Amino acid sequence: MYMKFKEKLNSRIGRNSIFSILDQVLSIGMNFLLSVLFARYLGAESLGQYTLGLAIVGILAIFSNFGITTIMNREIAKSPNKTKLYLGNALGIKLFISFPLLIIFTIFTVYIFDYSYDTAYIIVLIAIYNTFVSSITYIGSALISLHRNDILLKINIINKFISLIGAFVLLSYGYKLTELLYLFIFIYSMLFLYAILQVKIIIPNFKIIFNKRFNKTYILLSFPLVMASAAEFISLRIDTVFIGSMMDEISVGYYSASYNLLMGAILVPLALTKVYFPNFIDYYKEDKDKAFDLFTKYNIYFIGYSILVGITFYLLAEYFISFIYGDGFESSVKVLKYLSFALIVLALNRLYNYTLLAMKQNSYYFKITFIGMCLNLILNYILILEHGILGAVFATIFTEMVVMVLGIWKIRKLKNNYEIT
Repeated sequence: MYMKFKEKLNSRIGRNSIFSILDQVLSIGMNFLLSVLFARYLGAESLGQYTLGLAIVGILAIFSNFGITTIMNREIAKSPNKTKLYLGNALGIKLFISFPLLIIFTIFTVYIFDYSYDTAYIIVLIAIYNTFVSSITYIGSALISLHRNDILLKINIINKFISLIGAFVLLSYGYKLTELLYLFIFIYSMLFLYAILQVKIIIPNFKIIFNKRFNKTYILLSFPLVMASAAEFISLRIDTVFIGSMMDEISVGYYSASYNLLMGAILVPLALTKVYFPNFIDYYKEDKDKAFDLFTKYNIYFIGYSILVGITFYLLAEYFISFIYGDGFESSVKVLKYLSFALIVLALNRLYNYTLLAMKQNSYYFKITFIGMCLNLILNYILILEHGILGAVFATIFTEMVVMVLGIWKIRKLKNNYEIT
């Protein structure tokens, strides 16, 4: 038994799973600690402004990024020698097209929603910050597809350590959210250059490129995934935008305090899914039975993990909120209790979505995420009017359940078709 476990641990999937989990644990730790620092030093309103900015910029960035990362991940996983072509052009698109578009979209959005000057300025800063974050994410995704999770972990250890220490120092000296964002922009711009140097160690001739003809095909091929990614992200973040628009930034702060804990818990399944994706593709090409066995194992792991963590959140919600965020966040306790029921469907949907994309079911993935987005938009508007921030929780749970059922139905249908043939 021990030898079998040791053999799995030493396998490529085992090693990369450990690296990926460690990476996500760092992200969980940083997100939690940043939430604590914002709550304790700046209060619910600044936490709400920051969360609202991330939500708005995140939605806008999907449209300006053209959804190319999924295609990039899949092609690099299939043919590592195409890393320069796909990653190099992805970064070229990001810097020369996506970034200018994101700034334009952001300025237009804050003008339309008529946010206060402070909130609008913070959102624009977050748009600049997001560009460097997502550029590093592109590189990280490519490293995962190349099965070099160890390098990604090293990059993120440096990132989390410097960012967290810098944030603590600035907030301790009384600086506000805007100064903190200046620091983050500087740190991530330097880290972006460092990440490129790490890629060049693996691929010496790597560089950022912009091939107009190739990028036209690249973007057009990714278009269905743009809408699918937008639909999925909107479903996850539109609640924050609705609360900010229909209520206020303080309510966003209360909601995000609980939601950040949920997202922290979901990062563990997400880390495993990122390792699962390239390996499922490899198995699916060579032996579909092996691929579906891998899917079944991950399915069982995710269900067990979600039930355990969900029960813990429900029973200890008051303790978690008071310990992490301090006094003044009592409104977040009830939100976390209800959100604990969403953990299992959120975790399984990440697995099912990645599986559909690995099986090249891009159009179906778009359809179900679009259905989920439309349903979520309607339910958030209706339920937030009726139940406040709890209405956003109810909308999220119901929408994710519908998408989960549609996803597993399609996967099982494809699996049965394969077994018949």
